[in-house]
Amino acid sequence: MSDQRHDDRYQQRGVSAGKAEVHAAIAHQDQGLFPGAFCKIVPDHLGGDPAQCLLMHADGAGTKSSLAYLVWRETGDASVWAGIAQDSLVMNLDDCACVGALGPYLISNTIGRNAKRIPGEVIAGIVAGYQRLCDRLTALGLPCIMTGGETADVGDLVRTLIVDSTITARLPRAQVIDAARMAPGDAIVGFSATGQAAWEDAPNHGMGSNGLTSARHELLGADYRARYAETYAPEVKPELVYCGRFRVSDPLPGDPAVTVGKAILSPTRTYLPLIRDLVQAIGPADLHGLIHCSGGGQSKIVKFGRPGNRYVKDAPFPVPPLFAALKEGTGQTWAEMYAVYNMGWRLEAVVPPARIEACLAAARAARIEARVVGRVESTGGAGREVVVATPDGPAVYR
Repeated sequence: MSDQRHDDRYQQRGVSAGKAEVHAAIAHQDQGLFPGAFCKIVPDHLGGDPAQCLLMHADGAGTKSSLAYLVWRETGDASVWAGIAQDSLVMNLDDCACVGALGPYLISNTIGRNAKRIPGEVIAGIVAGYQRLCDRLTALGLPCIMTGGETADVGDLVRTLIVDSTITARLPRAQVIDAARMAPGDAIVGFSATGQAAWEDAPNHGMGSNGLTSARHELLGADYRARYAETYAPEVKPELVYCGRFRVSDPLPGDPAVTVGKAILSPTRTYLPLIRDLVQAIGPADLHGLIHCSGGGQSKIVKFGRPGNRYVKDAPFPVPPLFAALKEGTGQTWAEMYAVYNMGWRLEAVVPPARIEACLAAARAARIEARVVGRVESTGGAGREVVVATPDGPAVYR
């Protein structure tokens, strides 16, 4: 399929991988104290301390909650809801950690549900999932404090449910990791999104909370279109809805020990304990950038760093089975895949070469595979670009 055809399929489902119109809408907003940082950082308006700063971050599980609903209805597995809480929370926590904020975190959640389809026990499962992750991270020295939230019955707006979170943190300005410092000569170290980290109960298959609209419709089929019409917008053309060949209970190609449904619903891994260890081992000064490869996948880094940076990723991780199945099922090009999904590593540290071994040692202690995936070069101009080695040759993003 051509790139244009896939762009059309995204748009016809009501989603956008690049969200260009959103970025245009906020282009003229104040960029905060550190315009090049991974998250917006503002002065300490609450405490009035000129040595401190604040950040507030909002994100959520996206359409992964719609897939969780389908799996819950299909299999009766209520454990999916704890995973959705983790997705919503980690999409915020790991972004905040990428600027050096390591807690305490004040956390609020917003759940919008269709009460005719989402009973109280589902909400209880989500809230328990939030608390379980908060307790685990707090026990690891990364304090996460639930401050309450809002569950709204908005059946006229939401067909199943949406799970969002907002996080506030305070940190010393001297501790901020400013990705504007990434420069030619730096190495790019990637940290795997798969396997079982030291703080995880089960192996992770690498899925974050991006690209789920495409993933579920292009992979899953059976009769889900007719049986679970509430999981998609009625305005979408039928031929774009659940047009794949898998049931959620089918074994995942390349990893038959796990089902397709469980693989896609792998809770978004938090790298918080690893990031804390990187900060302690390397220090903010030599952590030139931490990049959470979420929206935009392996092209995410292009938004950060000095003008004229070229990020060359010529030693990527092997493609995990889940993403290989997505590639086969969707017919997307490799360039599209790397621009939507993390493809096996969802965190990058950009450091001077002398700090590579410290990154690898921290990853070994966390039981996370790590490798040097590339380096920073100069384009010789003012624009930034990313070059990723794929089986089809280099994919370039600007």
